[in-house]
Amino acid sequence: MPRFGIAFALLCLASVGCSKAPNAATTSPVSPGAVEAQPQTVAANDVQSAVAPEQAEDPNRPWLSAATASDYMLIGQTDQTFGVWVDIPKAFGGHVPTALTLAIDTSGSMRGDNIKHAREAAARLIDELEDGDIVSLVTFSSEGRVLMAPTALDEQRRRSLHNIIEELSADGGTAMHEGLKMAESQLWDTPDTHLVRRLVVISDGKATVGPVAPQELGRIAEVGLRRSVQVTALGVGLDYDELTLNELAQRSNGRLYHVEKSAQLPGIIEDEVALLESTAAAGVEVELVAAPGVEITGTAVARSARSNEGIRVPLGTMFGGQTRELLVRARVHGDGTEGPMVLASVRLHYRDPADGGVKRVQETVLRATVTDDPGMVAEHMHSGLQTLVAVRDASTWAQQASADLNNGDLDAAEEQLARAEDALRVQNRQAKSMVEKERTRRSADKIAKQRSGIKKAKKKKPAARAKASRSISLEANDDAMDAFGF
Repeated sequence: MPRFGIAFALLCLASVGCSKAPNAATTSPVSPGAVEAQPQTVAANDVQSAVAPEQAEDPNRPWLSAATASDYMLIGQTDQTFGVWVDIPKAFGGHVPTALTLAIDTSGSMRGDNIKHAREAAARLIDELEDGDIVSLVTFSSEGRVLMAPTALDEQRRRSLHNIIEELSADGGTAMHEGLKMAESQLWDTPDTHLVRRLVVISDGKATVGPVAPQELGRIAEVGLRRSVQVTALGVGLDYDELTLNELAQRSNGRLYHVEKSAQLPGIIEDEVALLESTAAAGVEVELVAAPGVEITGTAVARSARSNEGIRVPLGTMFGGQTRELLVRARVHGDGTEGPMVLASVRLHYRDPADGGVKRVQETVLRATVTDDPGMVAEHMHSGLQTLVAVRDASTWAQQASADLNNGDLDAAEEQLARAEDALRVQNRQAKSMVEKERTRRSADKIAKQRSGIKKAKKKKPAARAKASRSISLEANDDAMDAFGF
């Protein structure tokens, strides 16, 4: 049986290039634990079952698939884990009218190159967006300031924004809480025509004015997600508070970038706009409806919420080529009989920007066959789900290593990273597909590089050791967040 470890809660990942769904889906006949197939695409109140794609670039293939840990489930084993994959074809998407607020930290620590590159990044963002997109600009230092209220871009307004951006300077403290609330509020009245709503935050420091706890700052992002606002957080340099930026990304199903040098900012903004240009779905939610005798128990993630029929997990906007993954914990109360069993209906709800924002639904039915033969369970394990769990466990240990490095405990950090690397190497040998093997190999190699960096840091003098440890800490956190999907 696979090791589910501390990642055994309902958790979301949202990354481009994550592993694809395990080979659980077939067309006919339907195998245990697989999905059922329906050929048509339908609008809201209809459903479409998902099957494994024959061609990864087919824009018409279903996006949703799901799998149990094994096609077979042992009688009396109540605790189960499911995997859910939302996989958008790469050749899908296009520009969708966008509402975007740029929130720039203009506190004293941004003086010099940081504010210079922040101005350049902001200017490039304005140039990359299209006429008709709605843009607003907020800065925060000792207080938050709205420098441009939401406005639809045209030639004249671009010039006005460029003039404002050129005058940005850095001074004072960091009222991040006020700045974030102010920036997010600019998106509250976004018209329904603009399905993509993004808050881009650039900061190089820690909150010093007003509420400063990461959880309180993250709560702002969580509130925004309820209105389809997601956060892209860019941490510049070595001094920013990654815990706060983690919260902003996680609670809004957004993204986090670790920008070691501020000169990288303009390029990252360009990449961010390129993603917006490939928008495939807005207001994405995964709904899990348990079958009779099954209870979905993985509700630890703040973004998930109970509905009348089950659990709904908001995922926000998705882009062409993007994969989001869920680990779901469930409890099965069977009647002790062998044979096929329906476990849950998994539904993907989204608005289709290519068709006027119409609401659509895809669905797959999750099944397993109950048996008293442990050998059948072991023989039909799903490698993709095991890979997902291994990557999640390793990423959790890597984040713990990041915290240990910040506390100056290099030995503990190295031990956590060794644990993570070992788990990934083991799964790499067991993985059945080249995609899974490459994913685990790449993650293990990154961790091996960080372990090597720690060994070198131990030999440095205290000041140099502290700087090196901080750099490795942010790198480990960044890689972990990337694996988590943020």
